[in-house]
Amino acid sequence: MTLEHSHARAAAISSPSAAILAVDAASITAVAFLLRLLWLTMVHPVPTSDFAWYRDHALALAAGQGYTYDGRPTAYFPIGYPLFLAGIYQLFGSGFWSGTIANAMLNSVTAGLVTILGARLWKRSAGLIAGLLFAAYISQMAWSSVLCSEMLFTFLLTLAGLVGAVRRAHELRLGRVFALGCIVGLACTVRPVLMLAPAPWFAYLLIARAGWRRAARFAAVMLAGIALAVAPITVRNALDLHAFVLVSTNGGVNLWQGNNPHANGAYFWPLNPHQNPFLSYVSNEVVEDHAAAQAARIYIFTHPLRTVEMGFVKWWHLFAGVSNALHWSIGQSSPPVPNWFARSAYVVDLGTYLFMLTLACAGTATAVWKARRTRDARAFWPLLLLAYYVALFFVFPAWDRMRAPIEPLLALFAGCGAVQVMGFIRQAPWARRFGRG
Repeated sequence: MTLEHSHARAAAISSPSAAILAVDAASITAVAFLLRLLWLTMVHPVPTSDFAWYRDHALALAAGQGYTYDGRPTAYFPIGYPLFLAGIYQLFGSGFWSGTIANAMLNSVTAGLVTILGARLWKRSAGLIAGLLFAAYISQMAWSSVLCSEMLFTFLLTLAGLVGAVRRAHELRLGRVFALGCIVGLACTVRPVLMLAPAPWFAYLLIARAGWRRAARFAAVMLAGIALAVAPITVRNALDLHAFVLVSTNGGVNLWQGNNPHANGAYFWPLNPHQNPFLSYVSNEVVEDHAAAQAARIYIFTHPLRTVEMGFVKWWHLFAGVSNALHWSIGQSSPPVPNWFARSAYVVDLGTYLFMLTLACAGTATAVWKARRTRDARAFWPLLLLAYYVALFFVFPAWDRMRAPIEPLLALFAGCGAVQVMGFIRQAPWARRFGRG
């Protein structure tokens, strides 16, 4: 037996059974859902800004009024989440609890998916720690109480990470790859940032030793799944907007927000027309989308050094702090929450996030080392998904709301890091002496 086969056999033997995985995932899901219900008893956010848009347009869709703005068809925001929320409203009514419970359930199931993925990639304890970290993470509880698209997108992104992770490329079947593409495509109808996901998928297949031809074929199959899921939205946009719009028309404006002479790397939407020529964006959103994208591209190519400099600023905004989640949940709660609750939530949330981020850094290094040692490439798929998503925000503006979809992946690698740290502690001489004492 070769060393490679012995490692693969050891990994297969130590992998928990499907029944144990199901029990672990269900338990973590239940814990996560209970914590989110407790949060909802304290925090009742009133939808404003983007979240009021989602609610209002979901109500219009549920009432059969179509997806419009100011009487005209729109694709300003992706229709995926308003359409999902409209379905919830039709089934369960449009009160506060229907939308927030749906988000809480999605987010809780995401914790279960993290548990399964961690156990499959490494060991059962890694999955349980990752799932518990995500379940108890206050930022995710906060977002689940807000009518935001992040919870649906985060669930689909995590599901894509689970479906796509296989030990060897020869284990892949076309049906599985096509299903993965459909999942990614559904995620794109919520937030189109995964449109280029076949690129990291192709890279992952090469790492998994699929070979160039097989990797290209599987990437094409994934792209076909994405196209199938997105096609109804694209056709609707062509009929209603009389233009080719894959999903939404805010991509150009988002790109311009991060690449203009006054950009700060984070949210940028000044009301001064001298600084913002796109204030009348939705008056003709297709034209304005193209104009904003063109202005951003011109700025990038004429200011390459500042673009690179601002790229690192955007990454700082992406990973700095937890204030956005708490602002849109606790900060918009009616009735207001007690001051002690708000202060405690911030301290615990920030501490948990920094702890998870530190463990995730350690876990990423450990996962890469283990993958190279065992020739088990599965961990590279969620890692490449994470890297791809972060790379996007070297160009697009970022704040901690943009980080929410990848926090399951951070928790995943934090679980791996926690197991590694505990192993080091157990092997330390002082720990062995304490155990013998």
